[in-house]
Amino acid sequence: MKRKAYEHYMTTLNDIAAACGVSRTTVSRVLSQDPEFSVSEQTRELVFATAKAMNYDMNQKRRTPGRKETKDSLGQLNAPIIKVGILNCEFKLFEIAINDYYNTIFSGFISCLQDMNLIPGMEFRYILKESYEELSGLDALIILGKLKLNPYHPLVHKIKYKIILDYIAPDYQFDSILPDFNQVVQMAINYFHSIGHLDIGYIGSLDRIVQFAFNSKEEKKDFRHLAFQNYCLQSGIDPESRIWLADSFSPEDGYAITNRLINEKKLPPALLYGSDGLVMGAYKAFQEHDIKVGENISVIGIDNMPFSGFLNPPLTTIALNPQLLGRAAAHALVSQFGQHRDYPLTIHPPLKMVVRNSCKKLL
Repeated sequence: MKRKAYEHYMTTLNDIAAACGVSRTTVSRVLSQDPEFSVSEQTRELVFATAKAMNYDMNQKRRTPGRKETKDSLGQLNAPIIKVGILNCEFKLFEIAINDYYNTIFSGFISCLQDMNLIPGMEFRYILKESYEELSGLDALIILGKLKLNPYHPLVHKIKYKIILDYIAPDYQFDSILPDFNQVVQMAINYFHSIGHLDIGYIGSLDRIVQFAFNSKEEKKDFRHLAFQNYCLQSGIDPESRIWLADSFSPEDGYAITNRLINEKKLPPALLYGSDGLVMGAYKAFQEHDIKVGENISVIGIDNMPFSGFLNPPLTTIALNPQLLGRAAAHALVSQFGQHRDYPLTIHPPLKMVVRNSCKKLL
């Protein structure tokens, strides 16, 4: 009896081997942490990361599976393996165990492909160098993060299936999947207005776009920044008086810039932060200055990271749902297979306002 795509499927060593482009024996000995087995650290990390992404049960009994038939998206048997390049804008392997935005996106992508029983027909290659030659021989390319490459380069143009996550494809030449940050900012502003806050500030940072193969980054205003700037201009507010930029979206920089605003006495009564990470640092600054979040100041974050509900007080934030971004990428990829679609899409998965206790109601 053939397995249906929506039925539960237990990942095998062969699946991981095919995804990593290594032998089943290599996967087995790496996962069992055989001390006598010599393998590069890169391969070891790749095997462990892929096993975690595919939800491989490390405790399941090792057994030799029967021969597996590979089908393509049209159901044809013994279809050629689809070689998928994974290009992280930070040029590193994914550590799926860590709660990180891009790791969560990638995990959602892999798990959705697994749910559709497509993993056995794919081989994954991590692109770890800024070189177009690294893209040679790929059938598909998945880009995660703020990265710009030349869509007209012969080796890029030759790749049949292309998707970028969390950024817009250059010249809209292939699928882009990212949150609608105009809507994100508008949701936050609408909530502030609904509870009586009209004097609102924004703390964010610049996007640093990797210029692929040039070993450089371009600084640009990010979509959250631009959306809040437009709100200010439409409302007759000077953007420079209500927008502050940290060096990055990290907790450390959230602490530094919030501390600066407090010391300069520029703190507005309501603040939208560009990421929950910035808010984490801001909470420390507020605590040090005896400013009570939810009483003396109202705060909204963006991301709904796992720690957000455990801050004190729990953070009101807008959920971007990175897991869903990854799943949307998997469905977008499948819709390109078999010439089902030959035009690019820009996809904005749904957002959710998560109301907790970090805002004071004035109305």
